[in-house]
Amino acid sequence: MAPDQLSETDSFLSTLADPAASVLFRRKLFELGGETRSRLIRDPVLLSRSLLIQSYSPFLGDALLRNPECIAWLGEQSSKLDRLKTSEEMAEDLARLSLQTGAAGEGSAAAFKMREMMRIYLRDCSGVATLSEITEELSSLADVILQHLLNLALAEETKLQGSPFARDERGRSVKAEMAIVALGKLGCRELNYASDIDLLFLYIGDGETSGSNDPIRNHDFFGKVAQRIVRMAGARHDCSGGMPIYRTDLRLRPYGRDGDLVWEARRAADYYRDHAQNWERQALIRARLTAGSPQAFDAFWERVHGVIFRDDVLPGSLAEVRRAKEKIDRRESGRPGGFNVKLGVGGIREIEFIAQALQLEFGGREPWVRSVQTLILLARLAEKGLLSETERTRLSAAYVFLRTVEHRLQMEHGAQTHSLPTTLDRLSLLARRCDYKSDDPAAELESDLQKHTSAVRAIFNSVLGEDGGPRTLRSQSYSMTEPDRELMVSIKSAALSIENFVSSVKDQRAELHQAPDLDQITGIVTEAVYKAVNPLRSARALAAWAAAMDSAADSRSSPETSALNLGADLSTCIRKLAAILSSQYLTRIVMTPVALADIVRRPEAIITSDVESIARELRAYLGPKDAPAANADALRRAHHQMAAAIVLHDMQQAGLPLENASAALRSSNLAQTAQAEAVLDVASTIALTAIPDRFKDVEPTFAILGMGRLGHSGMDHGSDLDLIIVYDEAQEGSRESVLDEFYTSFASNLIRVLSAVTREGFLYSVDMRLRPEGKHGSAAQSLSGLLAYVNSRASAWEHSAYLKAREVAGDPSFGAHAKTALVEAVFEAASRNPSLKEDLYSMRNRLVSEKARGRRQNMKWGAGGMTDVYFVTRYLQLRDRIYLAPEMGTTRLIEYLRDCCSLTSSQSQNLFEGYRFLRMFDHWTRLLMDQPRPEAPSSSTALLDISRAMGVDSIDRLTEELRKRMELIENVFAQIFTQ
Repeated sequence: MAPDQLSETDSFLSTLADPAASVLFRRKLFELGGETRSRLIRDPVLLSRSLLIQSYSPFLGDALLRNPECIAWLGEQSSKLDRLKTSEEMAEDLARLSLQTGAAGEGSAAAFKMREMMRIYLRDCSGVATLSEITEELSSLADVILQHLLNLALAEETKLQGSPFARDERGRSVKAEMAIVALGKLGCRELNYASDIDLLFLYIGDGETSGSNDPIRNHDFFGKVAQRIVRMAGARHDCSGGMPIYRTDLRLRPYGRDGDLVWEARRAADYYRDHAQNWERQALIRARLTAGSPQAFDAFWERVHGVIFRDDVLPGSLAEVRRAKEKIDRRESGRPGGFNVKLGVGGIREIEFIAQALQLEFGGREPWVRSVQTLILLARLAEKGLLSETERTRLSAAYVFLRTVEHRLQMEHGAQTHSLPTTLDRLSLLARRCDYKSDDPAAELESDLQKHTSAVRAIFNSVLGEDGGPRTLRSQSYSMTEPDRELMVSIKSAALSIENFVSSVKDQRAELHQAPDLDQITGIVTEAVYKAVNPLRSARALAAWAAAMDSAADSRSSPETSALNLGADLSTCIRKLAAILSSQYLTRIVMTPVALADIVRRPEAIITSDVESIARELRAYLGPKDAPAANADALRRAHHQMAAAIVLHDMQQAGLPLENASAALRSSNLAQTAQAEAVLDVASTIALTAIPDRFKDVEPTFAILGMGRLGHSGMDHGSDLDLIIVYDEAQEGSRESVLDEFYTSFASNLIRVLSAVTREGFLYSVDMRLRPEGKHGSAAQSLSGLLAYVNSRASAWEHSAYLKAREVAGDPSFGAHAKTALVEAVFEAASRNPSLKEDLYSMRNRLVSEKARGRRQNMKWGAGGMTDVYFVTRYLQLRDRIYLAPEMGTTRLIEYLRDCCSLTSSQSQNLFEGYRFLRMFDHWTRLLMDQPRPEAPSSSTALLDISRAMGVDSIDRLTEELRKRMELIENVFAQIFTQ
């Protein structure tokens, strides 16, 4: 190494936590020799990063010496260190590593985990990633590895036993499937570097294996698969210093250690509903699918999610939480060693207990506080008044501090430890790894530790202590004559934040030289938030937005500062912001404060239903064709900008009379449908570019048929995309097997682009269950195959659903041909079904019993809900062979059926008015709550918001109108199907 380079490295070494150990490590790196030494000499940045890893983690430093190929790999990752890596990218990298190394079994997973841990920890210690991003990536890493191990275990067990099969609801033989459910820290995507992973193994479908001479029960088959996974995860490998890939904890399964290792999904749900103790149900708050079959997980989750939260807190549940912490405190008090950042007084567990206790008490009444991630949950509890803003700030700061210290402790030796060292030299080393730079870093660390843990314990006593006062959900009064005190405080805070922001940019923005003063801004904010659907939420969010804008303005180097111009009319921007910030749905859209400002400063919130113009605008965001992942993220950013503009448009329609509001809603539905079609068009192009080169000779001729809301141009905020992908199998020069493989690859790519969750958010959830054979069918269908299925095997319910089919992307002429052929086949097949009415009636009753079992009115699936309208109208279409273009929508279809004498005037009026009311209720539920849900909310705050948005004068009037409308729809359904 050249003397000047060596000098630079020596200077860098002196800044590290343990310079002497780093000098020794540098010497060992160069002793590796060969290409590794040459590369480190050529690339001082890579050398510095290798040294940085070792200084923060001797465990990873030793791993670098054992696996020098990881050094070269880290050099390849240089351009990617400043961003979060998605699960999809990790899965691709793991598959590539397995192919390159030829590693057998779980060996490739162990090597992959080790190098990903190096990358993640380098991001962590370099300060380019937040705590939330670190725990997100660690959780994604576990997801990808578990899926890899599941695939290996299933393949091995299938070789020995054959494939497991079961019977579906129609008696057909289908392949049984398995799901791995994550609980605990993995479940809430807050995994540590050395966490155990809490798992629950489920499968769906009783039956037995086929393909072997000695079949076994599916239960035994999946039990063997689970044993293989646990064994592979716990295997120790040289590349990781003899550490297991993951330690698994299965004690949260039904009956704990005494229960079966694997459970049929429905029977597991029965256990949690009927036999589990309160703490077992509470553990399901963090449950999510980590690997395997979504269908198996859904079969479980649909049956248990309703028992996790209750409208009334379980008797003694808060006392149980307090007693559990007291038990931990007694155990910790007698344990030797340093302070335990996880279990000690004021530690991580107390923060989690505070958040979860309030969540358990109020989550049944307020869905907004059901988030599973700690920092998000703390923010939402504060928003609902269950924590003060000061309490939230202190708890969040303590959580980040304690989790960071925990990470540094664990990564010293790659061990699951939570206790501070007791000697001064080791405590000082830990403090330096936590970036304390003073002459006495240990004292500085201990001082901050005392400050944070004391604050946590004080809040714990306030919330859960014997003398702690009761916490209540924030009551919200919107009367100008009796202003809510907290609302007025929030208005003043928002006005002050806006005034600070305006002052900070006034010199650079000529249009703000005559900006209003603080009193004038206060008046503008007061008027604006009182017109918003939820004034308090708008005022609080407005204050946070202005503070973020002020911070962005201070960052002069940020490229986003060019967008800080709010336009000449600041008051107009404030009114628009107050309107849009009442929407909790907006929080699901990845949006920076600056980007939000860019939307509201436009002269008008213009929305369009012109698919081609939207597609052109989306394509303008894309880069080179050979970068599908980057283009997918660019598409997500553009989509969120457009979606937020529609949210703004819709929020400005709040309080309109029903007649006017229905016209505005239809415009919104058409705009959102056009945007979905444009996204599908662009996403299809991206998906095609990612197809392997071996298919380069295939000239694709396909169509994407929109079903459900997409099919009849009724997309709304948070709607899924119901799709069928159909292709022309008569393509010249292409074999059927090649086409099937090509379109399967295309469909897989398309679904990944549409539904993958990245740092930029995601586009749409995709539902393809209406394809032939449902979830077990091919992702793409030949047209002849689709028509053959409709003619011979499709159910009456599927026939009714196919009437909504409409070509939305792909080849327009082929799509129109496919739709026409499909509709003709549907009418022909339905005409041969003598039990059409009975089949549909049975299916409707099944949906009601399975999907509308709660106590609250279910607007979609319940008796008298929107699904009843669909059953009535589609049945009459099939019975009387009546076709109306699906883009005309359901309300026009109701009128058309009346004109064709399939409905009486009275029946048509009741369906029309009832459906219109339900769609409006559903629309505002989607906008004002955090995610779409079919039930009427139990929260009085949410109901008050919806009643204001719909122009209804009280919650009682709103719920009574909902009851009456659903009752009238149910009566029409009974007249059609039972008389």
